[in-house]
Order: sequence, then structure tokens, then C-alpha cells
Amino acid sequence: MPAEDTLFLLQYAKKYRGIWALEIGTGSGTIAQALIANFRNVVATDIDLGSLEYCRRKGGMMLVCCDAASALYGKFDLVVTNPPYLPGNPEDDAAVHGGPTGMETTMHFIESALPVLSDKGRILVVVSSLADMDTLDKFFQKKNLKKRVVGKKMLFYERLYAIELTF
Repeated sequence: MPAEDTLFLLQYAKKYRGIWALEIGTGSGTIAQALIANFRNVVATDIDLGSLEYCRRKGGMMLVCCDAASALYGKFDLVVTNPPYLPGNPEDDAAVHGGPTGMETTMHFIESALPVLSDKGRILVVVSSLADMDTLDKFFQKKNLKKRVVGKKMLFYERLYAIELTF
């Protein structure tokens, strides 16, 4: 069963349409699978081969085992990611901890997506109020990305944000 943050991101990801979509760090493949309805081509990446093997059984998407979007070329209309976003050491649990500020993995995923994002493309990402939002906002500015919060969800210990990024 997908985690609450995945289901939160899914409700916003379903609103996008286009030709090419990419999910970075697909995990269970829930979001990539849903994107098939609105995109002609869906690519899902994950560094974990076991996750991709699980997704392969679902079918309908192209799967690439790589770090973020490092092995990809071409241009995507939408890049979606639910990266590990909690502050902590990724060596303890790489699926949850996104680095000391909670933003290192998020920034890495976005940095990797920028070369494959079309000029009018959008990045959709989940971030947590427990992470260092100032660090992330400075990163967006440095990369000339426009940020728009498209959704918020209050949990008992944090607030999740669905953020859309554009050039």
C-alpha cells in the first residue's frame, strides 16, 4: 500500500497531461502507473532494482535503473518525484532520510531533472515542513525556477506541500 505522501502527490499528478512524463524514484510505481492515463509515454527511474522489478509486473511504463534522471536524454513535459525528504542520514534509511537538512536528495533529484525538462515542462515534488525550506527556496532561486504551491496536507507531525516548478 502506498504511503500517505505518495497518495497526496498522486491527487495532483493526475491533473497533468502531455506526451512524456517521468517519475524519479518511483518506488512502488503508483504515480507512474497513474500517469499512463494522461501521457503517451511514461518513464520511471529508481536506483533500487527491486523496486523496478515490482513495477515491471504492473506494465505500461518504461523502467530505468539509475540515480535520479542521470541516464536519460530527451525532454519531458512533467517530472514527478516524492524524494526522501526528512532530515537525517540516508545511510540509516535512504527511503526516508534526504540528508542533514532533509533537502539534499530533493535538490539532487531536481538538479538531475532540469536537463531533461522541456521549456514549458513542470516538476511536481513533495516537500515536508520538517525539512529546511529556506535551503530549498535558495536552490530554486539559484536555478531560476518559479515555485508554486499546488497543495497542502496537514499530518499530525508535519505539513506536506506539493510544489510545482517551472522555468
